[in-house]
Amino acid sequence: MKISHYLAALLMLSCMTLPASSQEQITLTTYVHENDLSGALLSGVQIKGQDASGNEFVGVTDSSGAATISGTPGTWQFAFDKEGYDALYLQYNATQNEETVAYLEKNSEQNQIALTVYVHENDLSGALLSGVQIKGQDASGNEFVGVTDSSGAATISGTPGTWQFAFQKEGYDTLFLNYNATQTEKTAAYLQKAA
Repeated sequence: MKISHYLAALLMLSCMTLPASSQEQITLTTYVHENDLSGALLSGVQIKGQDASGNEFVGVTDSSGAATISGTPGTWQFAFDKEGYDALYLQYNATQNEETVAYLEKNSEQNQIALTVYVHENDLSGALLSGVQIKGQDASGNEFVGVTDSSGAATISGTPGTWQFAFQKEGYDTLFLNYNATQTEKTAAYLQKAA
């Protein structure tokens, strides 16, 4: 008789512990910043992912840059997305209720500028030259190539900062120069006829 009471008590305890799996859920409050962990908080960031059990979750940061997500403890997969920013994918070992932080960087396209370069002959008031090959690197070291059109202009895009240029056209001396490109603008250079 004692054994059957013991088994019945064990069965009742195990039945009572089954709902405890819902208590095993934890909650993360995630704050999303702009560009680094001390940057401005971002609202409207969509957060998707899976908890340690593979259950999917979706959240969106509110006006204070926070979203609260619940799930099973363990390794969680996250995808952070907001228009104008590079998507962020990460794993996080979520083991307890806590506040966490992440940051999104602005899209590299958002940081790009465009220079329209006019190339003249002999000086800045000389005739405009078509067919001038323009090669170089933007401030991030990305290479660019352009050729002036029939109006003597070529438009080049890149990251702001100091750009390196090489201008070449047959019959003219090659011109190498550095230019501090900080905004989208029109600029000019000139090539001198080869001696």
